[in-house]
Amino acid sequence: MTWHKATNPLVLTVMKPVILICGCRKYEPYLDAAIRRMSRPEWTVIGLLGDPSIKEPTWDKTRHVLTIPNADTYEALPAKLHAGYSWLFERLPGIPGIFKTDDDIVFDLNFLAKVIEANRALPYWGVTASICEAANVKETTITARFEDKSIRPAHQAAVYCFGSGYWISAAALPHIRDAGADYATSVLEDVCTGFVMNRAGILPNRTRVPFTEMPRNAQLLSVAHS
Repeated sequence: MTWHKATNPLVLTVMKPVILICGCRKYEPYLDAAIRRMSRPEWTVIGLLGDPSIKEPTWDKTRHVLTIPNADTYEALPAKLHAGYSWLFERLPGIPGIFKTDDDIVFDLNFLAKVIEANRALPYWGVTASICEAANVKETTITARFEDKSIRPAHQAAVYCFGSGYWISAAALPHIRDAGADYATSVLEDVCTGFVMNRAGILPNRTRVPFTEMPRNAQLLSVAHS
């Protein structure tokens, strides 16, 4: 992956699929560990962080981390992911797609590599898919993840892929880019992505890939590359 001068800001040029790992400042060591764990020649791994104190996205080529000028909270996660997707869409026009996951998900990487290669033309698929009716966010989710425990926001209805791992193809990425208003008013990133895809007439495929969601602890930091 290299930087190239362009008429506008610096542009990243890479033709491989992108593995986009969502992290946050609170658990930054886990993002670095996930980037190391998931690094393989078949794709390019990029970690995503938010920082509301900066004015422009920044790219740390040593760590492979993109930091965008968004809040780094769970409530702001949809807007943060939208900013990351939009930045990558603009600067990586040749990629076949983006596989989004989180820093606490451990995959069978050999299996994942084969699945991405076989299904890169599908617009939208994930390792887990479900149907979600429009409703208030569950109070248990707010208590566990939100900074503001008092809010009771609602989310859209969607057939969606869980945020633990899903693929958006290059052909489907423009729908994400153009949905900034939806992501700005949403609180569940994966449901919002499903909502945007459904509106474009795209329903997800479920593609089985072995994975484990692990607690953020010393064991997760030490999981080896596979």
